[in-house]
Amino acid sequence: MKILQHKSAHKQIWLLLDSKQPGGIESHIFQLALGLHTHNASVKVIFLTDYGDHPLRNALHKHNISTMSLDGKFFSLWKAMSVARPLVIHTHGYKAGIYGRILARLCKLPVASTFHAGETTSGKLGFYCWLDKLTARLAHLIFAVSPQIATSLPGDTQLADNFIDMRDIQISNGNQLAFVGRLSKEKAPDRYLLLASQFPELNFHIYGNGPQKNTLQNQAPDNICFHGQQSDMTNIWPKIGLLIIPSRYEGLPMAALEAMARGIPVLAFSVGALDQLIDSDNNGWLVKPGDNKQLANCLHLWTNMSNKQRHYLKKNARKKISQRFSADIAIPELINRYNLITN
Repeated sequence: MKILQHKSAHKQIWLLLDSKQPGGIESHIFQLALGLHTHNASVKVIFLTDYGDHPLRNALHKHNISTMSLDGKFFSLWKAMSVARPLVIHTHGYKAGIYGRILARLCKLPVASTFHAGETTSGKLGFYCWLDKLTARLAHLIFAVSPQIATSLPGDTQLADNFIDMRDIQISNGNQLAFVGRLSKEKAPDRYLLLASQFPELNFHIYGNGPQKNTLQNQAPDNICFHGQQSDMTNIWPKIGLLIIPSRYEGLPMAALEAMARGIPVLAFSVGALDQLIDSDNNGWLVKPGDNKQLANCLHLWTNMSNKQRHYLKKNARKKISQRFSADIAIPELINRYNLITN
């Protein structure tokens, strides 16, 4: 049974997630759904819980990709699976993963799971992440977006790069220094504030929201502008010249791919799988984790580069994505893997 031979409502690939607001997983699912749709596979994105209006749902509908929203209950997902009998269920995130794998097995449906998060968690969230990993073996396919994440999962885990659709993406000519992501400990926006304080003559921008927002706003130097959560970054990326990722933990961040696809170099600490993406002094810079002095040195280098030198980095950043992290490379391989578990 080949996926590309069954583009019908009864032979859908379901992408399952539980999401209140946009983030890295949501960006990945948009790219995955768009890529599958472009390659003539029937795909549907299932929101485990309906939290109301959602930017991902709106973006999917603009591309004629169908969605369904449930009430967050175990029984509701079981009923939907039993009736629709999707060809493959692909889960993303801990709640969707736990529910999706257990119910897919009960319904005797093929199930794949992608693990995106590399940070260490505690408390209630830590328990759910532990349970997520414990039930990983129920999946017929297990994917991790970085080697570090893969080591915490069962031995049959496969590495799967994040990717992006390169069609219609234009080179950015912006100059902003930007942080794009969740304002939380693992993303280390506090390090970004420290960097900004060392360059009072430059303006720094933050796009995102999260639990540390109020604390960061109270501590931020005057040269930082908080833009809040963005439902759509399409009109923001062209303003950005350099993306700064000071994270303590990462997988393979979609923000880095989104930036580099537009020719925006990335300055980051070498965590997660960023070393698979960034070649220092060629398409951006990688710095030893926590080395704030070297991070500042690289930013100083960027600010003093000529237009020709910057163009070199921009060209190579985009080239890296097109050669390894594009949807045209990733989607056919993923479809082949799906076919292995549907036969």
